[in-house]
Amino acid sequence: MMLRGYRGTDLPLLTGHWLPGELLGLPVPGRPALAEPASVPAPEGPDGPGGPDDELCVAPGAGFARYAGLDWVHRRARLEIGLQAGAADAAEPLLKAALDHAFRVLNLRRVHGWVTPAAPLPDGLPREELLRAAGLRPEAEVPQALWCDGRPVARQIWGATRHG
Repeated sequence: MMLRGYRGTDLPLLTGHWLPGELLGLPVPGRPALAEPASVPAPEGPDGPGGPDDELCVAPGAGFARYAGLDWVHRRARLEIGLQAGAADAAEPLLKAALDHAFRVLNLRRVHGWVTPAAPLPDGLPREELLRAAGLRPEAEVPQALWCDGRPVARQIWGATRHG
């Protein structure tokens, strides 16, 4: 899967029914129809809502990869991915493409993101296996970090590094 720069026609890819800010933002099955969808801001130049320290790429027809809080000095960023309904099979290729873009194109050394293990996945997709297959590893767990399905749940930080 190839990532490319955002274009105005890609706006529908930036909104969907996933948990906001997730490393692996897959559509949440059974999400109430009236629930506000998650979204990320479209880039609007250096002072736009995405900010000068964000990079947004899209996988046409599938979703997006957003590198938030880019730290060009220490060469690291937080990765968020959002996949559209029906694009769950693109999760692993999009994760791999996002990491490849981070390390080869953006020349980053570290990428990390939030993972909510309690969040349901479509069709029982194996979250941990998808993350490991893409080259990510668990780094930390934050107890009761998020309110999900009427209760506090833990979130994890998963990351990948490249040395050199």
